[in-house]
Amino acid sequence: MYSLKGYLTRNLLITLTFTMVLLLYFLYQGIQILTQDFVASRLQHDADSLISALEQHPDTTWSLTSDRLPNVYHRVNSGHYFAIQIGTQTLRSRSLFDHEISIPALKAGQQQQTSQFVGKEHWLIFSQAIIKNDQLVILWITEDISALEQTQVHFLAFASAAILLTIIILLLAQNQLLKRGFKPLEQMPEAIRQMRTQGQEINPGNMPSEIVPLIEEIDRLVNQLGQRVQRSRNALGNLAHEMKRPLQGLQSYLESLPPEQRTQGSKVLSNLHHIIERELKRTKIVGLSMPGRFTVLDDDLAPLIQVMLRIYPQQIIQSHYDNGLVMPFDRDDLLELLGNLLDNACKHASKNIEIQLKQQSIPKAGYLIEVSDDGEGVSDAALSMIINRGVRLDESIQGHGLGLSICKDIVDSYQGELNFSHAKKGGLTVSVFLPIHT
Repeated sequence: MYSLKGYLTRNLLITLTFTMVLLLYFLYQGIQILTQDFVASRLQHDADSLISALEQHPDTTWSLTSDRLPNVYHRVNSGHYFAIQIGTQTLRSRSLFDHEISIPALKAGQQQQTSQFVGKEHWLIFSQAIIKNDQLVILWITEDISALEQTQVHFLAFASAAILLTIIILLLAQNQLLKRGFKPLEQMPEAIRQMRTQGQEINPGNMPSEIVPLIEEIDRLVNQLGQRVQRSRNALGNLAHEMKRPLQGLQSYLESLPPEQRTQGSKVLSNLHHIIERELKRTKIVGLSMPGRFTVLDDDLAPLIQVMLRIYPQQIIQSHYDNGLVMPFDRDDLLELLGNLLDNACKHASKNIEIQLKQQSIPKAGYLIEVSDDGEGVSDAALSMIINRGVRLDESIQGHGLGLSICKDIVDSYQGELNFSHAKKGGLTVSVFLPIHT
């Protein structure tokens, strides 16, 4: 499993870094070209000035008019140098001092531009050959561009810092955009939780259009699952009802048989009645199926108690639980469990039934359900047999079999615990503990 937000951020960082490094490289190359073109243009301008300042004396020697030369050529190691070769005569700028130079051999009209490192200086050299007064004049002129290159380095460092800051700002901006973009998705777990706990449908209008198909598929799947479960329950209920008439005919037939044959047949018939009553009780108690939904006691327990009071109008049922308590177990299973516990208590109570539901963390995390009645209860022997031997409930407690047998199946499916004790009012207390599995 990977984070989509991290994936987008990582790819944006890679893309921005590659783009900015490429941009920085082209910027560096561009600055170098511009710098060298600028210096070369200035060298050509100085070369024209030197050529115009060059004079030939009657004795065929050459000299330069010093007042027409820039002052930088008069200062030693100024970074601006020139040399002029005319035949065997060489004229050098005072700034060259004792530097050894090599003037290239050029033909008239030729130009040459090179660079050379001399000590700590980086020379950009411009050479040109012309004809003046019918003599070949080779002009060699150079400028130290190390100071300009140092400025370039400072500029590139500043540009790199600006680019790095830009990348950070873009990443932060993208992070904010992703937070705003994913905010509707952060509501999805809460929306699904409400769908499970309260049956509320997810509103696609508040979600991005890209995940609307996913929401529609979730709703379609939940509705389809609910319909299938409901059809299964209806089919079981219909089957149980339809089997009653053939069983009544079988009961009549058994009564006409001899006593020794009637006993075995009655036992089989009793088992069939047991199964039919079990399935009818399930379909009656649970009602509308909503698979996957949690049990919201404020919404689900009151209607269940009303159903029990319609079946047993002479009884009084009192419930105790915290307001807003939600039990994170399948609603159908829990309603079936509570319904059978209440049904069993109502059958054997004299008048009063109490049901208590609470969440606990000590000694084990989970939910505790206790249903008590004020009936006759069971004997100590029967209670001890259930607790110590763990025999089947429908064989242990006279009159308490079917409902508690269903309850045990449900509790076992959640790795829970089902216990029995004497109630304070004289009846039976059934305690159910359902653990929370993390």
